[in-house]
Amino acid sequence: MTVLTDSRGVPHPVENPSDMEWVESAIIQLVSMKLDHERCRASGLSATPVPVRLMLAVDLLCSMERPAVAQAAALRDSVLENGPADARTTALLSALGFWTTGDLVAARNGFQTLVDTYPGDAVSVFAVHMLDFFIGDGPHMLASIAQAVTGFATDDPVIGYLHGLHGFSLEENGHIDAAIERCRTALELNPDDIYAMHAMVHCLYETGRHEEGSRYIRDYMRGRDASTPMRIHVWWHYALFELHAGNIQEVLACYRFAIRRKTSPRSAEDLDAVTLLWRLALIRPSLDLSAYWRSLFQDWEPYLEENWYLFNDFHAYLTYCQAGEYGHADALLEAVLARGKEVPEEMVDIFLGFRSFTTGDYADAATRLARSFGQSYPMGGSNAQRDVVEHTAVEAALRCGNHELAHHIRETGRVFRHQSPVLREYGDRLAALVSPLSTHDHP
Repeated sequence: MTVLTDSRGVPHPVENPSDMEWVESAIIQLVSMKLDHERCRASGLSATPVPVRLMLAVDLLCSMERPAVAQAAALRDSVLENGPADARTTALLSALGFWTTGDLVAARNGFQTLVDTYPGDAVSVFAVHMLDFFIGDGPHMLASIAQAVTGFATDDPVIGYLHGLHGFSLEENGHIDAAIERCRTALELNPDDIYAMHAMVHCLYETGRHEEGSRYIRDYMRGRDASTPMRIHVWWHYALFELHAGNIQEVLACYRFAIRRKTSPRSAEDLDAVTLLWRLALIRPSLDLSAYWRSLFQDWEPYLEENWYLFNDFHAYLTYCQAGEYGHADALLEAVLARGKEVPEEMVDIFLGFRSFTTGDYADAATRLARSFGQSYPMGGSNAQRDVVEHTAVEAALRCGNHELAHHIRETGRVFRHQSPVLREYGDRLAALVSPLSTHDHP
């Protein structure tokens, strides 16, 4: 095994110097979310260079699915079997070990140390960004990528994709104008950069530009097939724009023909289906969505034995509750609490608040969610994805007639900053409530 440096000065152990071409190509594929798994499998594990195997492990772990985690652990073990490794590979193996055992903070810290040591380590820059997303650490996500992009040349093939990561990080931290500028820079360099495009979609959502967002997604996705990275999630954003506009039939069509058209039977591809269906039920409670929920339950049922990551746990739990499978829901929450990782009290309140909402105990749901929606970031995901907690909180408050609480959520939350037909409906319902205090003040 020979240790050679790539074009950014980062060391990689390879059997043959010619392997470096594959390594360089895989780095670009990883950060652009287009790593060729089929080539790695077709080549056979022993023929795949060690650095590429480790990149494949990172990509598998980014799915945050238990079966993929097991595959990543096997790849890591295959490298460990080769014996002593260079310093960077040893540190990378350590960070991957933390990730495969569910210690995401330690994994993030391990990859961050690699970035600090090797500023041109695009693999570790990418891993830090994704782990910050998974643990909901927006401030570190922004600080890390803002520093990291300074370590790459302006003509480096990966720099455009790193601009896309930076754009998303800016958006998640509320710097929308700067995020839009960074996304435009990324897309000028790589018009096919799905992550930069996705970050731009988030910016349009955050500024209430729903019609523009729908149009932007339609134009981008025209002609793209099921192999498009993040395809389901992008269509979820489209459905979210249409939902805010009140175009319910378009939302249902998008749900059936885009979001539920999966590339594999894995339940985690239904993350977006769950919260879209939930939001639809909040906004149009008269719709009979029971068949949709039973179908989702069938896909999520095996997750009870595969629970691993809090964000996925939340979506499975929500599905179990909405499908009336409370035995599954209670068993899942018990398993989550027993995994040995500390679960913040606010997160337990969020889980139980959603359970109460499905049983019709809106007062309990409103109380739990109102005191917790501002602390939902430990579950991971984006601001837009976690908005479902705030939406449910205000809906619960409205349904139990708690004017003060509904008003408080509306004034202190982030969902109601922009106007749309759906948000105006909430405003009308809030105005129609007569608070007990005002009744006493004005007999």
